[in-house]
Amino acid sequence: MKKWIRLLCVITCVFALTGCGGTTRIEGDPMPQEEEMGYVASGESLVENIRQVVDLGMQDQVADDPVYGPAIQSWESAMNDIGEINGYQNEYAVYSDKKEVSVNIGIDGTEHDADVVIVAATGAQGAELKSITTNVAYSFGELIEQAALNTLLGMGTTFAVLILLAVLINCFKVIPKIQDSFKKKESKAAQAAPAAAPAAAAPAAPAAAAPAVPDEPAEDDSTLIAVIAAAIAASEGRTSADGFVVRSIRKARRKAQ
Repeated sequence: MKKWIRLLCVITCVFALTGCGGTTRIEGDPMPQEEEMGYVASGESLVENIRQVVDLGMQDQVADDPVYGPAIQSWESAMNDIGEINGYQNEYAVYSDKKEVSVNIGIDGTEHDADVVIVAATGAQGAELKSITTNVAYSFGELIEQAALNTLLGMGTTFAVLILLAVLINCFKVIPKIQDSFKKKESKAAQAAPAAAPAAAAPAAPAAAAPAVPDEPAEDDSTLIAVIAAAIAASEGRTSADGFVVRSIRKARRKAQ
């Protein structure tokens, strides 16, 4: 059942594209022949005016006009596919609405045919232009090619966006790991810094102290002086050493016998 439904959809799309490949008549109510001929003649004049504006390079003068500005852009984009214009064909006018008239001016081009559709609002003061659009009539194969290109472009854009989203989602998983690794490195560096600082600031080891040598007791010079003075006084028969002054004491050097 599903296969038949798919086949029916494909056939419907093919017939729809086949219908788009040809010229489709504008739906509307017919009008008297004389009135229709007047609208067709006015439509041809509008097309000729657009051609002259483009040929003379005067697009900037009507670029701000709400009707002629878009009409010029539509004409220029269509001319790339139309080629040279051989003449007009398939011209008619209908009442597309109670207060609107649609005029179709068919263009016979060397590359492609086209239809210039002119829509005007009717009133007591006459017709007022609302839009002018140029539609190129492409063949069935060209429509299929354009549809395929549009499909590939749309699917390619969709898949590119999905791939980008998948990459971003994976990045959200990897970013916390990268942050944790940086935090671990910073913590290790912070732990290593205090240990290295005292080692660098430690004072140099003192040199080996020389063994302490006990100081020899210094001789008491005052006692020695008193003994010498007393000995001299005794040798001279004095009872006191007053008046004797010992200025220096020298050690006598004795020759070895």
